[in-house]
Amino acid sequence: MKSTCFLILIAILVMSTVCFAAESGVPSVAIITGEVRDPTSREITFSYDRPSALGRNSEQRVVLDSRNRFTLEIPLVRGTLVRGSYKSGGITWKPVRQAVAFLLKPSPLIFYVEPGDSLHISVHPGHLYTSFRFSGQNADNTRFIAEWFPRFQAFQGKIRDSREMEADDFTRMVDGWRADQLKYLDRRRTRYAFSPKFIEYAKRYFNYTYAFLMISYPTNYRFATGRENRNIPPEFFDFLKQVPLVDEKAIGVDPYHTFLVRTLDRDLMNMPRPPRRPSGAIGRPPRDRGEFEAPKQSRWPWLSEMYDLSGLGLSEKTLAQLDSLYETDGLRPKLSKMVDLSALGFFPAARTRLDSMYEKKRRPKLSQRFDLAAFGLTQTAQAELDSLYEKSPSYRVTSSSKEKEPRVDTTGGVLVFYLPIVKKMDSLAREPRKLSEKIDLLGLELSKGLRTKLDSIYANRQPLRLSEKLDLSSMRLTQSVQAKLDSVYKIKRRTIYSSQTRRFDLASERLKGRVLYWFLAGELIRGFDYGGEGFAQVRRKWLDFQASNPYPEYNAAVQAALDKAMALQTGRPAPDFTLRNLDGQLVSLSQFRGKVVLLDFWASWCGPCIGNLPYLRNIKKKTVGQPVVFVNLSLDSSDAAWRKAIDEHGIEGVHVRSGTSSSGATSAYNVRAIPAYFLVDPQGIIVERLTGVHDPDAIVAKILKSLGSV
Repeated sequence: MKSTCFLILIAILVMSTVCFAAESGVPSVAIITGEVRDPTSREITFSYDRPSALGRNSEQRVVLDSRNRFTLEIPLVRGTLVRGSYKSGGITWKPVRQAVAFLLKPSPLIFYVEPGDSLHISVHPGHLYTSFRFSGQNADNTRFIAEWFPRFQAFQGKIRDSREMEADDFTRMVDGWRADQLKYLDRRRTRYAFSPKFIEYAKRYFNYTYAFLMISYPTNYRFATGRENRNIPPEFFDFLKQVPLVDEKAIGVDPYHTFLVRTLDRDLMNMPRPPRRPSGAIGRPPRDRGEFEAPKQSRWPWLSEMYDLSGLGLSEKTLAQLDSLYETDGLRPKLSKMVDLSALGFFPAARTRLDSMYEKKRRPKLSQRFDLAAFGLTQTAQAELDSLYEKSPSYRVTSSSKEKEPRVDTTGGVLVFYLPIVKKMDSLAREPRKLSEKIDLLGLELSKGLRTKLDSIYANRQPLRLSEKLDLSSMRLTQSVQAKLDSVYKIKRRTIYSSQTRRFDLASERLKGRVLYWFLAGELIRGFDYGGEGFAQVRRKWLDFQASNPYPEYNAAVQAALDKAMALQTGRPAPDFTLRNLDGQLVSLSQFRGKVVLLDFWASWCGPCIGNLPYLRNIKKKTVGQPVVFVNLSLDSSDAAWRKAIDEHGIEGVHVRSGTSSSGATSAYNVRAIPAYFLVDPQGIIVERLTGVHDPDAIVAKILKSLGSV
């Protein structure tokens, strides 16, 4: 008896320790064991939330032993879903983590564990869903997940098939789904012994999935009514009053983070212009604002928000003048500033009239904007599309590898362009558009020769400098300052005005407690992970974050992301790698010393990767004869798919396969999304992580500079 009491006491102490560790943020281990009947692969990859619920998921790969068994230990501070991927019939079934759910084909290894759990899984890959068997501590939690998942997947299919649903119908469908899931959970409580934390997790999962779907409706169902779906009734957003924005127990629940992002972004798009801020400052001062205030008209950013003017020594008064001038004249410059009308013999009165007509210029027809003949349309069919576009000036573009030729669909009055994955709508744009298509030159009684000349000059106009758009002489700026302003303005992509930075500032106003610092830490990590031109501004936000964050684990997570990102900055040695090429031979980055290397991380299933191939071919064409190597690192898990894509698209260069995003070169280069491009100089030093390849001339210039040719 004493022995039994002693064991019970020990068990209570152990459980108390586990609970304390989980609540205090100290990881506790969950142990998962399993067996796979008739496996077709010896390896399984498991993905799960990091204990901090920050950054990319942790991954562990396990190898089945001689009895087809495995053991997995996962550090946790809260309950979480674990997803596994394995091979079946030569195909890797990989869970694709989405904001709403886990869209898996055809069946996931998916289960729920809490700190201190011990779970055993038995699975037969050839018998989906029905093959799962669970035992051990809190196994009923996972039994429910396996039972619930097919129901959720069916709802996902219903959502995808309802792309033209009106707001009221959509609300009823999503609200009904949430109510059904909560009732389903409640009914199963009589059958399963759920842990209290699982019940909390499941309820939050259902509620925040519902909230995410609702907040996403205006974007995802933008053309649901056959036109721009902008007139969504204000009461649609009443759901925001039902779901708390700040919920500490929702940290780590998948849809919660995406719900926060979408909610904050919605507010950003509907905010009025804030009071002026000093040059280089990002965000808004605190405002007395209700949490669920109705949307306001969106604004255009100040010039001093879009460009970093802090190094020019301009006073606050001068910056305010610049912002005011830019808003008045810079956003929509007059025609007389873009084209020298005086050289064509136009008198001041005629120039004023042309400026007025240009300001009120008509919207171009669809056939004027795009080459509709490429879609195989007759002149009559093009005229019909022009008429449809005039009544409803909107369209959608869908790219797919299934499409072999461009086509148009107008079913239900919705205009949809279907394009092969290698073709972009930009390639079909009619550029440059004629001035006579924008304004009625015939009403000016101009000769045909003068109209043609005016069209030609307008079509071949050069981008205006800032000093040409604005009357800077009225501000008494020196020629040197004007030249510096022009220089800053010319680099259009180096804007300090980013949605992520603005979201960071708004989150500081709207969120609080642990949720605030968890969310901000995640924004910083994503900023460092994706790098690019906003890297410096993210570092400035990081300094502010450290000064106020009371949670050390978040500082550690952000610092780790920064350390990894710093290793990939310009001037740092490019991480070496060794991978096998198409012939099975080993290829290393270091073997290309003495040459510029353009690294292209891609995959056969990546639409944007394939769509960028014409730009890469252009770069290759312009660097023929130069010591430049194009190394294509594929993330394909399938060797066959990799080889087929290279063949089908005629991809040139050195080919190696890096595999999944957690492996080798992909991890070393911190690739979070593809396509991703790096330029490495002949000494093996990183020149730049390219933000894209859509400007081949600029990239060629960087290559030549690295070679010392310019």
